[in-house]
Amino acid sequence: MQANYETYKTILKENLNYDFDNTALNKIQVWQQEFIKYNNHTNLMSKNDIDVLFNKHVIDCLSILKWKNFSNFEGKILDVGTGGGFPSVVLAIFFPNLEIIANDSRIKKINFIKHIKECLNLENLEILYSRIEDAKPLKADIVISRAVGKIIDIYKLSNKHLKKTGFFINYKSKLTDDEIKDFKNIYKKAKVEIIPYKLPLKETFERNLVIIKNQSI
Repeated sequence: MQANYETYKTILKENLNYDFDNTALNKIQVWQQEFIKYNNHTNLMSKNDIDVLFNKHVIDCLSILKWKNFSNFEGKILDVGTGGGFPSVVLAIFFPNLEIIANDSRIKKINFIKHIKECLNLENLEILYSRIEDAKPLKADIVISRAVGKIIDIYKLSNKHLKKTGFFINYKSKLTDDEIKDFKNIYKKAKVEIIPYKLPLKETFERNLVIIKNQSI
């Protein structure tokens, strides 16, 4: 285990300039083992991605640290369409001081989230099995989504759960000018910040954090 600690610490420091304690690193290793085991019988992600589970998916989830406001953030995060727990479970593991709500409408995904919550004793993780538009307002400080759909579509479905002074954050790979333009055409006062970054993979893998301040919409 110690070698993995050092490997993970190095990757996290080099890519995110952040030091995590061994408690979180131990839990992420257990999570990884459970994820791989579960994925063998229930499809949580493409098996082609299993070999890069940490460098591609965990690092991507934690790339919210590239947003300067997050280092001092305290509050509630709602993850819409969490799938296998990206980023909800990863954030719950590394930031036990935050309240995280993992939402999905697919029971096979929710069952895994329940399993890993119990396995790792993630007391800061709440699970919401529902279509997000059908849930009662949750008053989140941040509504977040990763690899779910177009920004405007996710915002329309989930903005009732966001505090007036909150932030809507999307993790995006392919981000077009048209997608941002479509959003601003409807929400003309929207202040959109885009933070580009790359993942530590052999091939070039570019990503973007799209951050929208809700009070300006």
